[in-house]
Amino acid sequence: MSQIQSSETVDSEGPSDESLDEEGPEAISTDEVFALLSNERRRSVLRHLSMNGGEVRLRELATTIAAEENDVEPVEVTYAQRKRLYTSLYQSHLPRMERSGVIEYNRNSGAITLAPGADTFDAYLEVVGDDEFTWSEFYLGLAGLFAAVTLAYATGTPPFSALSATVVMGSFALLLAVAAVAHFRYTRASQL
Repeated sequence: MSQIQSSETVDSEGPSDESLDEEGPEAISTDEVFALLSNERRRSVLRHLSMNGGEVRLRELATTIAAEENDVEPVEVTYAQRKRLYTSLYQSHLPRMERSGVIEYNRNSGAITLAPGADTFDAYLEVVGDDEFTWSEFYLGLAGLFAAVTLAYATGTPPFSALSATVVMGSFALLLAVAAVAHFRYTRASQL
């Protein structure tokens, strides 16, 4: 508990004028990005907002994160668990994120929305929707495909038995190169 309190106290400072890049007040410096992402609860806020259309109410957010932290379903979150999260978000994390230009937070309605500057964080969070997959899952699938084709080729399974080793290996190399270029372009587009 003291570790959480000390990290919240240290992180309660907002960005200094020096931390804003020359691109304007909406640009978030790399140091500020890493400072914000250094806390699991702030990462959870960004992840939840990104996966839910960029807007959520504080009560719902506190319940969702409390469920994740306590490894229970949202309906099983106790009042004490939700209150602890709610207080932490309300007093520390949301104001810090708002000062940094990552979110917009309306204290009266409890509405939290992603600000334009939040796009900076996608490269670090690898935010994916329910019907999407991560790059690590993609490469795991690609390795599985390579293993299956190699096994089929080694056992003489048609149509792979009719192919030469050069064609099979060349196909692997081409597919891996296309995947690497796609990943490189995606990463480059998301870079700070």
